Amino acid sequence: MHHNIILKNKLDKLGILKTNEPLKNYTSFKTGGPADFLIWPEKHESLKEIIIISKEHDIPVTVLGGCTNLLVGDKGIRGITIMLNSASILEGKLEIEDNGLIYSDSMIRKDAFLSFCTDSGYEGMEWLAGIPGCIGGGIIMNAGTVDGNFANILESILYMDPDGRVITQKVSEEMAGYRKMNLQKGAVVLGGYFKLSKTKDSTGVRKKINTILQERKLKHPLDFPSAGSVFKNPDGHSSWKLINDSGLKGKTIGRASVSGLHTNFIINTGNATSMDILNLIHTVKETVFAKYQIELEPEIKILGEF
Repeated sequence: MHHNIILKNKLDKLGILKTNEPLKNYTSFKTGGPADFLIWPEKHESLKEIIIISKEHDIPVTVLGGCTNLLVGDKGIRGITIMLNSASILEGKLEIEDNGLIYSDSMIRKDAFLSFCTDSGYEGMEWLAGIPGCIGGGIIMNAGTVDGNFANILESILYMDPDGRVITQKVSEEMAGYRKMNLQKGAVVLGGYFKLSKTKDSTGVRKKINTILQERKLKHPLDFPSAGSVFKNPDGHSSWKLINDSGLKGKTIGRASVSGLHTNFIINTGNATSMDILNLIHTVKETVFAKYQIELEPEIKILGEF
């Protein structure tokens, strides 16, 4: 316990610290157990300090953003959990650089980034409309839709390596995968430099965004907590269709259900546990595999202890 008090005192100076804090207060699934230490760093320097402290104490570090694409175990996350999201005390930077690139800190919300780019007269980022969460998470998982993804508009990524060095890395085709970005292990994404085109038709851009938002509202079950699409689309297939055609629409375990509106969404119908959701993920995988011999791979990150 003494060890914990020393650690707590060190971390306390570096940001807003909560101990034993339930992560269900932050995840879009509204599930998840406690984080031993949950910290919102005060500045990028503090982030470096936290990483160094974790090494000194030999404690694992987990970095979370908007928590919208995430399933955290009911027993929570051990060690230090760093929050880089819009609730940060870190002032998020979002600006147009002299070279015409747009820089965004990782804790900037995607909708704020989209508004900024639209207001500044850019196009090419419209597909971001309605995607929840923060820029950092978007970069790490190369978030996207059929119309575009982060790798298409990212020029370079600013990150901190496990030794606390800040590195700018150009985004290459090799780095960008389907729903993943191949960055150094243990890298903490601080932000990204985006290349977008100036538009001659701002009204057209806004129209396009509104259309996408309307479509998402109709297609997605936004009335219940979820983490968006649960599974990646296997080559040549749509996950929602495989799940639907396996007779899984509405399939329920505990208080977790396969959405009737969009079968690649799992929804928390009221006080679901993370275990309910995880069991449902496994059931969906097994059922689809038994019927089609296709292995579904989760798109959401599954973290912590169950």
